[in-house]
Amino acid sequence: MLSQHVRRQRKIIVEAPASTANVGPGFDVFALALESPKDKVSISESGDHLKIYVKGLTSSEIPTKISDNTAGIVALKMIEDYHLPEGLEIEITKGIPVGMGMGSSAASAAAVAFGINRLFSLDIEQNSLVEYASKGEVASAGKPHADNVSASLLGGFTIIRSYDPMDVIRVDPPKNLGICIASPKVFYGAKKTAQFRAVIPLAIEIERLVHNVGNASALVAAIFNNDLKLFGRALNDSVVEPARSKLIPSYALVKKSAMDAGAVGVTISGAGPSMVAFYDASILSGKEIGISMCDAFNTAKVEASYMCTKPGEGVKIVHSD
Repeated sequence: MLSQHVRRQRKIIVEAPASTANVGPGFDVFALALESPKDKVSISESGDHLKIYVKGLTSSEIPTKISDNTAGIVALKMIEDYHLPEGLEIEITKGIPVGMGMGSSAASAAAVAFGINRLFSLDIEQNSLVEYASKGEVASAGKPHADNVSASLLGGFTIIRSYDPMDVIRVDPPKNLGICIASPKVFYGAKKTAQFRAVIPLAIEIERLVHNVGNASALVAAIFNNDLKLFGRALNDSVVEPARSKLIPSYALVKKSAMDAGAVGVTISGAGPSMVAFYDASILSGKEIGISMCDAFNTAKVEASYMCTKPGEGVKIVHSD
């Protein structure tokens, strides 16, 4: 129970970054925080009921009913577990597009978990905080997966070693790792993540297991050795990406076009439909890669846009009182 002597802040505003998850062979395990875009979330004590307001980019697509909102689910659980005041007002300003595979729902969930923890000085340890944030993902993905929320909370490259008990490892990605994300303008509906999870095979051959374990191990080694070429080769996934690629227009051509433009490796960003290309930012700006990926999407008569960024930090406080 929350101590009566804990000093409560009246308001806190935090920013949480987008993320790209799964990262090649790391389905539900690997994630990478992005420097941009970000969500901004304000949490304040107000009234006697939990309220959520959403504005900003694609905000009309986000439910404000507490039980259907990723941030709302997290807030309710923390209020219940720590006997916190129910009179909280949460205002989410979306900067991360919804349904594009950049951890939009996870950023809001991570921001609320972090913000409530700080607002009430709960001192929740890292793994438990990730677990709280992951509960919000039930609203968008149907299960509490933790890859995106861990990256948004902690920044850098994160590895979910275990879900039960939750055990998260954070490592610093290479400083020259450039990230280019191309997003096709394709509408999959409100349950896009669930749709993209539904195509994943429930059983795989031992050969494919060995393939993915080898590449996942190599990808982590590449990060520690600052070896971008190995990082690119290790993105090869023989289980999830082949299944999901069928849902993405011009997938093969987008991948080839990015590699031809200088990317070291290409994979699906999160659940998709965005594609993410990695490159050496000390050599390229990433612009050529982004243009080539969009041109490839256009061959399927699908409009697309791109953004270039780099690895980012986790949730940050921008105001508190």
